[in-house]
Amino acid sequence: MSGAKVNLKNIFKSWNDTPALNDISLDIPAGKFTALLGPSGCGKSTALRIVSGLEEPSSGQVFIGGHDVTHTPPAARDIAMVFQSYALFPHLNVAENIVFGLRVRGIVRKDRDEKLKATAQLLGLSELLDRKPSQLSGGQQQRVALGRAIVANKSIFLMDEPLSNLDAKLRAEMREEIRALQHRLGVTMLYVTHDQVEAVTMADQVVLMNHGRVEQVASPRVMYENPATLFAAKFIGTPPMVTFSPQLLSHTLAPNLLQKSRDLTFGIRPESFTINNSGPINGTVGNIEYLGADTLIECKVEDEFLLCRAPGQTQLTEGAAINLAFNVKDLHVFNTTSGQRTDEILPEIEMALPSQNASSKLAR
Repeated sequence: MSGAKVNLKNIFKSWNDTPALNDISLDIPAGKFTALLGPSGCGKSTALRIVSGLEEPSSGQVFIGGHDVTHTPPAARDIAMVFQSYALFPHLNVAENIVFGLRVRGIVRKDRDEKLKATAQLLGLSELLDRKPSQLSGGQQQRVALGRAIVANKSIFLMDEPLSNLDAKLRAEMREEIRALQHRLGVTMLYVTHDQVEAVTMADQVVLMNHGRVEQVASPRVMYENPATLFAAKFIGTPPMVTFSPQLLSHTLAPNLLQKSRDLTFGIRPESFTINNSGPINGTVGNIEYLGADTLIECKVEDEFLLCRAPGQTQLTEGAAINLAFNVKDLHVFNTTSGQRTDEILPEIEMALPSQNASSKLAR
């Protein structure tokens, strides 16, 4: 089994007068794991359903393996789907659920049995084939749903929030299993989730969506280290990127530089702050959250709040004065109005903070 590439070209989708997707163009590589990530209502499930053929776009084209399938029915698209609800037949046992689609398609008994045996071994279901869905755990039911997709021998797997019904421990286990499964099968996997942990830990490519538009398409590492927009900066990361106004550095930035920065928003990851008596940001310690290896420290600076991730053994008291330093290389700059990344001013800021950049405490 090998994957096929999927391409969306200028997809628009509206429900009556309500836009769901607004000019979506995507390249989903063959044999890779792509996650559609975003908050509820961003259009990610609609995009998946358009790829599957369960919905048609208002305009635009869908290509699978280089062929235009915009108006092709789902059964002819070489896809297998796994839904949030596992959609298992309660009156059929595990074996019957897995091979149900093969029976409908008229696959002979011998071939069905061979596919069932191989799939059950792959998913660790060999001892459960006689059980009904009601006798299975949530993780086992999810494996049965995956098994039904695997035996179909399709090149593209579409998954719509498949782990949302599981508890945290099972979700973590199933993340590993699904990722390993995709590697072994070499299929193209398009996976919808609102959970950034799922997207970042599983995907080769993340498509971050917001209000029916694509905010950024990148690997998890690139999206974390170089978010293209303010939305991406705040959506990716736990805790998310800290953002603040140029006024917090007003005593270190020259007046003309501060004037040039007035329409900008600065951002930095909490772990990039260093507690340093000579740091350019002066504030007061607010809430302290001890997490064992780390401590999250809320710092009030004038009317703004910053979050610093410090080592767990850091000892501070609420209300104490604190100075934060950072490496300018860890600073991100966004246009406040458009939300787009704009780093052109960073060299000037770097020159305005020479002592900070020279500090060994701030070196990467």
